[in-house]
Amino acid sequence: MWMRHLVGATVVALLLGLAAPAGTASAAAEDNRLRDWAKRADGSHYLVGRVSPDGAERWVYYQRKLCATCRWKSYAKQLTDGSGRFQVRIAFPRKAKPVWRYRGYVPATAEHPRDEGRVWLACARVVCQFSSV
Repeated sequence: MWMRHLVGATVVALLLGLAAPAGTASAAAEDNRLRDWAKRADGSHYLVGRVSPDGAERWVYYQRKLCATCRWKSYAKQLTDGSGRFQVRIAFPRKAKPVWRYRGYVPATAEHPRDEGRVWLACARVVCQFSSV
C-alpha cells in the first residue's frame, strides 16, 4: 500500500518540482538548447530530451545533488542518437525528507558554448519544496 503512495507522490513531485532553465546571453547560445522533460515508462522515471541544433552523436552529462548544500556530482552520461535525442533513467530517495536535484548539460564545442537544462527535483513527498542552492 505504501509503495503505491510513494510512486504516486514521486510522479507528482517530478512533474511539479522544477526550476527555470539557465539563461544565456548570445543568440548563438539560444539556438543550441538542451531541452529535457520528465517521462515515466515501465515503472521507471526518465529525463528525456533533445539537443539541437547539431545534437547528433553528442554527449549529454547529468549531475545529481543529494542535498541543498551538497556539491553537484556526476550521475550519468548519455550519447545522443542521430536526431539529437537522449534518455537518462533517474532514481528517487526512499525517505520523504531528502530532495535530490538533477541537472543536465552539454559541454562546449568549437561551434557551440556549454548549455545547461533545467534543475529537476526528485523527492518522495507529494510536493517538493525548492530551496535556493
